[in-house]
Amino acid sequence: MFYTRKELALRFSFFIAGAAIAGAVGGLLAYAVGYMDGLRGLRAWRWLLIIEGIPSVCLGILGWFLLANAPESAWYLSPREQQLLVLRSEREQGREASTPSAKVLHRSDVLAASKDWKIWLFCALNFAGDIQLFSYAIFLPTIIQALNPEWSTLYVQALTVPCFAWSAIIFFFVAYISDAIQHRAVFGILGCLASIVGHVMLMAGQSVAVRFAGCFFVATGIFVVAGTALVWLYPTTDKPRFLMGHAVTIALLALSAAISGLLWWAMLRINGRREEGKEDWKMVGLTEEEVDELGDESPRFRFGT
Repeated sequence: MFYTRKELALRFSFFIAGAAIAGAVGGLLAYAVGYMDGLRGLRAWRWLLIIEGIPSVCLGILGWFLLANAPESAWYLSPREQQLLVLRSEREQGREASTPSAKVLHRSDVLAASKDWKIWLFCALNFAGDIQLFSYAIFLPTIIQALNPEWSTLYVQALTVPCFAWSAIIFFFVAYISDAIQHRAVFGILGCLASIVGHVMLMAGQSVAVRFAGCFFVATGIFVVAGTALVWLYPTTDKPRFLMGHAVTIALLALSAAISGLLWWAMLRINGRREEGKEDWKMVGLTEEEVDELGDESPRFRFGT
């Protein structure tokens, strides 16, 4: 690991918010490329694939050679910097990082993970969050177009830009605060609530301004909560309010909020039990190395909340 747990939220935001930035830039690019329709005998959508595809392919190839798997193999770091990152990681993990066996992935580790209820809850949380995330990302132009059918496709693409830009700004801000105060679940729950408010505005709003503002409320939470986009969520036959799509998304957001709250409570409870020594029995009869290899089941481990 290059970063400690206290630094992960902001670092992940640089990666995940790329989707929001891509949405903003993509909408702006689509607006500009719309004027290239017919240039050199190619339709606008072909130019869009060429312009967006070539940098993606080139960066993917460069990433294979330039990105390091671990601090020890990071060619762009000095030996002293590599050692510092290794020591930071070992300090955070404690003795667990110092045992050779603990650094190897065993079959028992995989089996233990597959039976861990926390992992299955996280899977359900991400599944529900990703559906609304990618549904919004894919169908935002369709939703905005339904606000005023007279708007041109180019104008609609331009209106998607501020929505995605806002979601990126909010995500960076939340990630920074989350790392600073070391709390995760509360921001996920608040993000779900903000997006639910936005979907209600899109369904029940009577004016174009209110419904367009709803797009920003949805954008406030989508990347905080976050895939699979379900195309049937927003069929064009449901416009202009797309009641089915918004209702399903609200239900999934409520599920995400409930799971976040449940995990928050569970982590706090487990940490409290370990502080009180109620799980110390797990270490009875074990060597120090065996205790270290318990991972997050060790009474010495504390979950982030």
